[in-house]
Amino acid sequence: MKRNLRDLGIIVIVALVIWAGFTYFSTTTEQQDLISLKQEAEIADYFNEQIFREFDSIDTELTDSVMHVILNRLAKGMDTVSYEYDIYVLRSDQVNAFTAFNGQLFVFTGLIEQTESAEELAAVLAHELAHAENRHVIKNLVKEIGLNSLILIISGGDPVVMQEITKLVVSSGFSRKLEREADEYAIKYLRDANINPNRLTQFFLKLKQKNKSLPSGFEWISSHPALKERIEFVSENIGDSVEERAIELDWSSFKKSLGQYSM
Repeated sequence: MKRNLRDLGIIVIVALVIWAGFTYFSTTTEQQDLISLKQEAEIADYFNEQIFREFDSIDTELTDSVMHVILNRLAKGMDTVSYEYDIYVLRSDQVNAFTAFNGQLFVFTGLIEQTESAEELAAVLAHELAHAENRHVIKNLVKEIGLNSLILIISGGDPVVMQEITKLVVSSGFSRKLEREADEYAIKYLRDANINPNRLTQFFLKLKQKNKSLPSGFEWISSHPALKERIEFVSENIGDSVEERAIELDWSSFKKSLGQYSM
């Protein structure tokens, strides 16, 4: 009897140790960090297959050069650069840009058409870079479908499931908390890269004013919650004035070159 009680006690202690270790690991490790960068790169491969099936990528020397110039400028304002970033321009009337996986950013021609300068696009991309650096897409997916499901997707790469994930990444917004975090980082990136952070609020306000009813094509606005609140937050946290240094690009010529790819 005593031996049985002793054995039971040992089992209970072992179980408690395992439970405590699991609880500690779960609460001290961000769930998105349980997905390695290598695994994220695997998701990116599946994701890109879906994206390039649905949208045409404008892969020209001029487009690549323009995105490279803007990205390099923004990188000067970033303390850390976690990925080898790529920016893809997709042919679509949607006014949208989004962060995907493994340092891949996508921007639609419809959004570029709404910008008046390279600095405005840089402000939008600064926000998307902030999502990427903080792995918000992975965090969002873990919240939406669960960590175990995401790991199964990585190992299986089911095309039907990946199609649904693609829709989720392209059209779904982030929580207010994650949007605010991305805005905080974007303000810093822009300031440190000598770009006025007000470019972001100006772009928000311009689109809001031009399209008060927010038609379906304006995903970048409609998928970002509490727009008025975010405009106020950015305006209040810009800090001292920034002496902006222009990004040396012929923006009107670039936009004109995209005209031949209109839908």
